[in-house]
Amino acid sequence: MFMSKSGNMKASLLLLMLLFILGCLTTTASSCLAVERDALFAFRAGMNGMRQSTPSWEEEEDCCKWEGVVCHPTTRHVVKLKLSERIQQDHRGQVHEINSSLLALTELKHLDLSYNYFYNVPFPKFIGYFKKLKYLNLSSSFFTGSIPLAFRNLTKLRYLDLDGALDYEQQHIDNLDWLTNLSSLKHLDISGLRLTNLAEWILPSSVQGSLNALIMRDCNLSAFPVSSSNVNFTSLEILDIYGNNFNSRFPQWVCNVSSLEHLNLGFSGFYGTIPEAIGGLTSLTYLDLSNNFNVEGTIPRTITHLQRLELLSLQGNRLSGSLASWIVHLTSLTLADLCDNTLNGSIPTGIGKLSNLTSLYLCGNKLQGSVSEVHLANLTRLEDLDLSYNNLKVSFDPNWVAPFQLATVQLMRCGIGPQIPRWLQLQTRIETLDLSDNQIAGTLPSWLWNLSSSTLQFLYLSSNQIKGKLPTFSEVSRLQELRLDSNGLEGQLDDFFSYNYSSTQVESPTQSDVVLLSLANNILEGGIPLSICNWTRLVFLHFSNNSLTGEIPYCLGESLQELMTLNLACNHLFGEIPTTIGFMRQLSRLALNNNGFSGQLPSSLQNCTNLFYLDLAYNAFAGSLPAWMGESLQRLQVLHLGFNNFSGNIPEQLTQLEELEILNLSNNSFSGSLPFGMGNFTAMASTSQSWYQPTVFLNKRGHYVHGTPYSHYVDLVISTKGQNLHYPYDSELTKSLDFSGNSLIGEIPPGIGRLKGLQNLNLARNHLSGSIPEEIGEMESLESLDLSVNELSGNIPNSLANLNFLAYLNLSYNNLVGKIPSGHQLQTLNDTSRYMGNPGLCGPPLSNDCSVAESVHEVHKMKDFEWIWLFIPMIVGFVMGFWTFCGLLFFKTEWRYAYFRGIDSCYDRILLQLHLCLARLSRQD
Repeated sequence: MFMSKSGNMKASLLLLMLLFILGCLTTTASSCLAVERDALFAFRAGMNGMRQSTPSWEEEEDCCKWEGVVCHPTTRHVVKLKLSERIQQDHRGQVHEINSSLLALTELKHLDLSYNYFYNVPFPKFIGYFKKLKYLNLSSSFFTGSIPLAFRNLTKLRYLDLDGALDYEQQHIDNLDWLTNLSSLKHLDISGLRLTNLAEWILPSSVQGSLNALIMRDCNLSAFPVSSSNVNFTSLEILDIYGNNFNSRFPQWVCNVSSLEHLNLGFSGFYGTIPEAIGGLTSLTYLDLSNNFNVEGTIPRTITHLQRLELLSLQGNRLSGSLASWIVHLTSLTLADLCDNTLNGSIPTGIGKLSNLTSLYLCGNKLQGSVSEVHLANLTRLEDLDLSYNNLKVSFDPNWVAPFQLATVQLMRCGIGPQIPRWLQLQTRIETLDLSDNQIAGTLPSWLWNLSSSTLQFLYLSSNQIKGKLPTFSEVSRLQELRLDSNGLEGQLDDFFSYNYSSTQVESPTQSDVVLLSLANNILEGGIPLSICNWTRLVFLHFSNNSLTGEIPYCLGESLQELMTLNLACNHLFGEIPTTIGFMRQLSRLALNNNGFSGQLPSSLQNCTNLFYLDLAYNAFAGSLPAWMGESLQRLQVLHLGFNNFSGNIPEQLTQLEELEILNLSNNSFSGSLPFGMGNFTAMASTSQSWYQPTVFLNKRGHYVHGTPYSHYVDLVISTKGQNLHYPYDSELTKSLDFSGNSLIGEIPPGIGRLKGLQNLNLARNHLSGSIPEEIGEMESLESLDLSVNELSGNIPNSLANLNFLAYLNLSYNNLVGKIPSGHQLQTLNDTSRYMGNPGLCGPPLSNDCSVAESVHEVHKMKDFEWIWLFIPMIVGFVMGFWTFCGLLFFKTEWRYAYFRGIDSCYDRILLQLHLCLARLSRQD
């Protein structure tokens, strides 16, 4: 009995001791390991700007309680380190290195350093030694260098995101060998790695079989595997290779990867037809083949097999055919983007079967017929609708109530007029409304402005026939972009801004959120009110083609410092450009042409270093052209200063503008010679063209919106081919050089032949002399050449016949001689007025026969030669006779006396006869 009690006591004591020891161990293990805490501190010490985002690292002793740190619940080892976006924005790029102290975290399985924008920091090679790592995210880190081969050690890695891990300009990737041993990888994103040097982008075979997601966007890849022999993606669900340069037919083997759910082959240079086999990808929910531009043919009927498809983007190709045969069967669609193709036929009424549809984009096709409420009645979830730029007639019953609430309505050129559809009045969630070019007439309904005060942010009513007074802008409006240009609106800008200001200072009402305001091409009068200076968020301001008067407000430059486009062209404004324009450092387009501005260009304009479009033509600006224009405004692409009063020499510094494509200094008073370095205009020497491509961007809700977020339309007038042509700037530029109508002298620099991309050269109405340089025949893109009304001499160079695109030529009123060259394009330029005023020219198209002209020229040369021999003896005889007579008078005294007595006697007789005649005349009177 006693022994039993004693044993129980011993057991109890032993149990208490074990509990005590376990408690101590538990207390000890509840904190993170000291060595790992020190490693984290050392890591953070090298990360400038991370301290502010990790305050708990200072406050807590236990690193397992720190932001971004997760420990194992038992061992207390750090297993997860999530430090995404920890470096403050103002410290980005200030980290010098990533401390390898992190290697002390021996149990680390999850590492996320994404979105820290390290810049100029070498890629941390030690990461390749975290052998237990399963998750690694270094996206948007922008390291320099390359991915180390040590990455092969990460054999347990399942998720790898290197999207933007390397700075695009400071990286070098020669191969993908560092992926060789990653056989457990499920998700791989290497977007933004420049893989230009890869012969093929195929991954190591050890990686292919395990992958669920492969994302290689914007890798500059050019070689795409056409055959499936090297492809073994047996479990691939996501394939995204958007934004590469394959220049290849649509890959057939992709259609064999039956596990695919997400396929994005957009903007990658594919061409040809979409294969019928695409219908075998029955698991697809996302299909994007957009912006390949040369994918053509009809959309295969087998696409109807993709019953799970939710997003379909085929915009920006050359697809044809009708919608009726296939789209009504894709009942799972939530987004359909078919814009900018050549689809034809009508929109089927069966489209209403797509009850899940939230976004429908059919713009920029050849669709025709009518669209009514019948088509849309069942689309109760519809949020975005774009039917613009087709041949459609959109017409709704005036009393129709839409069963949906739209956020985006884009119905440009849909024949909606003359009234704005009333059903829009009940749409309470509209953010974007574009009814441009619809023949809408009358005045704007008042309910439209009530709509704008709630949700409407983008309102476009351009190119209609809207009349009446300019509406008053509401202070509570949420509008960010407003376009009412090309209508018949009247009134003054003061009415629009609706604020009362003194004439000397600006008061401060609620600032507007508007970033784009276009009231161009209306009938507006009065001045530009000072109240506009409160619209400090403006990026685009377009008041051209009105009847505005007065000066540019002095406060404009100081207040609107975010402005990128200022267009006040074609008004009646006057005065000087205010010096405050130099505050507009973001200004890229400035159009003040066709006004009454005067004075010299303000020196502060040189601060606008982002300018690439400057049009000051048709004003009264004077003075010399400043040298800083060529030194400071290095981004200029268009410089139009024609029809002003500028004088002096053309500064040689202008030839430093390497991006300049249009230079017009015509009809001023420039003197001196042409700039010797004219051949240095790099952009004019290039034969590549500047193209404007429509953009597609995501709105705030993640949906595609077509067009540009800001309209940058500027109308440019170029004198070419003997006429003034209007060019919208956001289109293909005509490279042009126009110095006509000045007082320039000297010869045409031979270096002009280097301008192989120049399309228009106009040097007419100057005093240029010398011959036309032979090098002008090297300007292979030249379409228009005008050298008329100068003092050029010599022969027309035969190299002109090499200009295969020459459509206009004017060499009239010079001193050119010889035979007019023939052949190639010159054969078509048979108007004799091109050569008039050059009597020495001959040959077709002139009637002067060159053989007769040459004979007459030879006869004239012979006659001139004979006359010379006739006059030489006469002159010699006269000289010898004169000096012989003078010699006799000098040496014979008596002859000299007799000669002068005879002259005196003749003089006396003449005087006597003169007196007698005068006396007889006086008697007769």
